[in-house]
Amino acid sequence: MPGIDCLARLVDDPVALRSAILLAGMHFSFQFGGLASFEPTFLFHKVEIINLINQWIASRDRRLESAIIRQIATLAFTEICHGELVAAETHMSGIMAMVETSHDGQKHPSIPNCGRSIDQELTNRYFVLSYGFLCGLKSLLSGISQAGGYADNIKLLSGKKLVELSHQWHTSEALQSLAFKLKALRLCPFFFSPLPPGAQLKSADGNFIMKILRELTLGIDQAFVGRFAEPSDARFDSFWRQGPASRLLEEFVIAHVQSISVNGNNAGDSQAQQSSFTGPWCGIVIASVFYMEHILGVLGAVDKSIHKYAITLFQQDVAMSLADESGPRNNEFLLWQLLLGLISSRVYQRDKDTRGLSSITRFLQKALRQQAQTLGVASWSEAKAMLLKVVWPVRCAEDGFMRDLWNDAVL
Repeated sequence: MPGIDCLARLVDDPVALRSAILLAGMHFSFQFGGLASFEPTFLFHKVEIINLINQWIASRDRRLESAIIRQIATLAFTEICHGELVAAETHMSGIMAMVETSHDGQKHPSIPNCGRSIDQELTNRYFVLSYGFLCGLKSLLSGISQAGGYADNIKLLSGKKLVELSHQWHTSEALQSLAFKLKALRLCPFFFSPLPPGAQLKSADGNFIMKILRELTLGIDQAFVGRFAEPSDARFDSFWRQGPASRLLEEFVIAHVQSISVNGNNAGDSQAQQSSFTGPWCGIVIASVFYMEHILGVLGAVDKSIHKYAITLFQQDVAMSLADESGPRNNEFLLWQLLLGLISSRVYQRDKDTRGLSSITRFLQKALRQQAQTLGVASWSEAKAMLLKVVWPVRCAEDGFMRDLWNDAVL
């Protein structure tokens, strides 16, 4: 890890310190199944964050946009801690509306702002981490609830019951998964703690992320022809009970930490020279979430506003990757990301409210077509051969949909 004393830097920013206190409560709750005597302190700081968010929004100061998004992300984490998944999703879905309102209703530009500040990048990464965590825990609790016969829809269960189910499952069936999750939570302050003067955020190394996705994909492929009667059983066992979900969360966080460069050095330098899976952190993580949601089916859908904000960030990051000519490029990896972004944009466009996604879809179609030309591929079968070099299942229920999507964009 970088030689940064993260906790020491937290005392420089009282808002960041409050976020760390709330995440400590979340860590405690996951470990012990509740907040116990810590609950009054936890609730006090949660209310203070809500008051702060409301004050900042009322000020209409666009300079506070990043700070507001960070605090909404922290608020969502605290609600996840209490099992209030609907509230967490509602607050995160409000980010897109707030951003659009602060920009007088204008759509985000399709070409990224290459002058993005470190503060803006940290904010984007913190949102994406919250987005991934919400997707994961929501899907996990749905699986536990259905498997245990508690409810077909987790909205029917109280927050207290969801926390209880999560703790029982982690401590009885998934101790290793819990250890990975707790380690990731301990490193979360790197997303909002003030960085030292001169620190930079470099490209992330996704090598270990891709390794876990490959292991997960192989496990699901094998399970489909193995002992499981239902594909959903195979997916749940491979992703949740065997630990890849929490390992991925840990690697998402570690990839971020290792991308922090202080005095020109970062802990991931030696690995980045050997890995071809490098790029903007948000783009890699969002593409991974899209892959797990749309291709493997281990994650469920989120509110369309959350998805809209995530895919906007994804588009910006993948555009930066396409424009970067500073070093060797993994063209298969870029093809993989572009296709996943296009799949996700089209899936969510099935909803009646598709405002803002059409321009992103057009951008991704054009970029995918150009990337296919770069690789010299035209047919879907040729494209799958390229995707298998990155990570892709042998069997996929949506293969026909993806073939049509590919043909529409490329042929």
